[in-house]
Amino acid sequence: MFFDQINEIDGNLKDLRGHLKDIGSAVDIHIDHLDDIAAHVIALEAIVAQILKKVDIDPDGARDWIKENTSASSENEEGSQKANAVLADLLK
Repeated sequence: MFFDQINEIDGNLKDLRGHLKDIGSAVDIHIDHLDDIAAHVIALEAIVAQILKKVDIDPDGARDWIKENTSASSENEEGSQKANAVLADLLK
């Protein structure tokens, strides 16, 4: 009886190890996807930064656009604080 319980625990631990390896592999894949997204965002930001050097934009209009398009989803009347921070950084 005792050894049966030990064998069951051993089997459960081996199953758990397999599940943890699967989770680790899935996390690695998601990190790779996030890295791809980040690379695209950085490249787009580089392009926008170059455009902003040559084209005048209305900063207030950009802030208003963020407010109008993100206030509901961000649950903030002023819109997404992160988007506003990125905008401020791009406008430097």
